[in-house]
Amino acid sequence: MTDYIRPDLSILAILGYAFFAFLVGVCATPWFISFLRKNKLGKQLRVEAVDGRDASVFRQYHKHKFGTPTMGGLLIWGSILMTILFSRLLSLFGVVENSLMQRGEVYLPLFVLITLGYLGAIDDYLNVIQSDKEHLKATSAKIRKFAVLNVLGIILLAFLYSWNDLGHFGEAVQYFVFHKQIRFLLAAALIGCVLLLTGKFDGLLLNTLVGDAKKAGLSVRPKLFSLLLIGVLGAYWFVVKLGINQIDIPFYGSYALPMIGSELPIPFLGPLIHHLPYVLVFLFILVGTANAVNVTDGLDGLAGGLLIIAYSSFALIAYQSGYTMLAGFCAIVVGATAAFLWHNVPPALFFMGDTGSIALGGTLGVIALMTDTVLVLPFVGFIFVIEMLSVIIQLTSKKYRGGKKVFRAAPIHHHFEALEWGESKVTMRFWIIGGFMAFVGVLVALLG
Repeated sequence: MTDYIRPDLSILAILGYAFFAFLVGVCATPWFISFLRKNKLGKQLRVEAVDGRDASVFRQYHKHKFGTPTMGGLLIWGSILMTILFSRLLSLFGVVENSLMQRGEVYLPLFVLITLGYLGAIDDYLNVIQSDKEHLKATSAKIRKFAVLNVLGIILLAFLYSWNDLGHFGEAVQYFVFHKQIRFLLAAALIGCVLLLTGKFDGLLLNTLVGDAKKAGLSVRPKLFSLLLIGVLGAYWFVVKLGINQIDIPFYGSYALPMIGSELPIPFLGPLIHHLPYVLVFLFILVGTANAVNVTDGLDGLAGGLLIIAYSSFALIAYQSGYTMLAGFCAIVVGATAAFLWHNVPPALFFMGDTGSIALGGTLGVIALMTDTVLVLPFVGFIFVIEMLSVIIQLTSKKYRGGKKVFRAAPIHHHFEALEWGESKVTMRFWIIGGFMAFVGVLVALLG
């Protein structure tokens, strides 16, 4: 990484923050579940498999879960955010010397966590209300206003970041007013907001967001576009602000990825093109881990337990590598996820939803990149990899073998359910395998 000041965080402080995140999550759970039930934010029964066909195996074993509150991921990353803000308050009042709001180690994973969590929350919400078409149409005005607030919120965050980066309010204002590209983007965004508020584009907005009326949730195109946009923004911070452009190969050494020509004098795009190989690696890891954890989140407690194992492993790796603030961040993720898992073990009182699985998955990939242990990630997240591969294998087999299946159902946890293992047994055995492989991954990271 670029030579940022790296304040030390003691093991006691790390454990203390993790415990605080756990307490916040546990104490907020009764209110949160009540909120989800009151607003009827319950899980919809999946009617299609990953290939678009009938999901008969899933319905057979999970039909009793219909209506169970979802979007529990909000509780997880909400607890994480509360803990980080709490550390900031402790720092401001002089209780501790440094907060967890550390530019070089925490900004990027926190950004990815919140933005992906936000994207997942939109997907979850549309998945719930789209089952009621009349509700969806009635909600169009709210969706329109929500979209405008999102745009204005992004503009405000961009200004606050510029203010913080430039160090002076007046300079930030001048940057927004006189910078040609910023001024053009700002004008386009404001014009778009005005057009949205007229209500003439409600149909187009809903069609863009939900796409095919037969499939619930956020449409594939806006979801993939948002994932890639978040990835590109994260990659820019990674290669420009943190200065990382290499991959560590265990027991061999670091391998610097080749650059593409000389850096073009184009703001934002110039550095991205120059570091394109690593930008592509960043995007692959971010999108891959986000989706891998998402497909794993299909049994009560499965993804939550595996995420605790994975983040605990990276907390140890980060601490031993000298990234104590990043280790603290991983620890509070463990604490917040443990609070969620307390009520998610079978039978689950609520589910994580995309707002949790996509956010925690993508952030896990980013932490592997930041600790330069990308090649250790397949060990630490072994079950996530296997789950994703099972989906790819199943889809490929059906497409090129005349509809023949390799597994009774995919992802693979449903295959073992179909073999009558029972949901709890599948979960526990996957935890055992995941824990053992994570232990191997930690050894490889520390010794390699």
